[in-house]
Amino acid sequence: MLREALDLLPNVVNQVPIGAALLLCALGVVLWLVGGRLSRSVLVLAAVAAGTVIGMRLPAWRGWHVDGMGLAVGGAMLCGNLVFFMHRTCIGLLLSCGLMLWTALGLWVFMGGGASWDWRATPWDGDMVQYLHGLWQTLPPQLAHVFPIACFVAMAVGITIATWSPKLSKVLAHSLIGVTLFALMGSIAVLGLKPQLFSLIPGSDTFQGATLIGLVMVGAMIQWQITPPHRKSTGSATKSGNATSK
Repeated sequence: MLREALDLLPNVVNQVPIGAALLLCALGVVLWLVGGRLSRSVLVLAAVAAGTVIGMRLPAWRGWHVDGMGLAVGGAMLCGNLVFFMHRTCIGLLLSCGLMLWTALGLWVFMGGGASWDWRATPWDGDMVQYLHGLWQTLPPQLAHVFPIACFVAMAVGITIATWSPKLSKVLAHSLIGVTLFALMGSIAVLGLKPQLFSLIPGSDTFQGATLIGLVMVGAMIQWQITPPHRKSTGSATKSGNATSK
């Protein structure tokens, strides 16, 4: 299962330096164990870093003859504030995307039948709908119909969990992301250091998949114990207090 996952990753991810892979692997362990407790801080820092990189590179991408430093500062402030004030929404999106990715990988491993799929050959012209349609057309016949339905169901489950239980969605999202980083980046680091050790990973695809799901559940349970409950907004608390006093 891990081998199939690595084969489907973008080339830029598979070519990550060993040192960076080890750091990301360690970050995955942290997110797996305590990510829910540090959720807002971690996501804001990640958003600030992403906004800085996007702002610095945007002039080169768009052909603008301007200094990217100002755009980097603006991008960092914009992304950081958006994530800070829309933290619950971001958690729901992360959980939905994580569930979709895991569902897609599971379908590919257990229903692909050994078929090959080169998703990188699909051209990107700036139209997301057209790009997704092109990806769908390149899927093997046995997956063409079930793939989008299963991914849509996974996304709906993530949104439902985030709406129903903010705390559960928080710990589950971080545990899912942590295990994903740990498994993928750890595999890349092993392949870079001693490729022969990768073949020693025990178990069939079913065993590996069940182990990863078990790790997600264990991480979620650990985080549930150390993560404080979701705090209601000040307005809701005030209304509740007024109703109680009456």
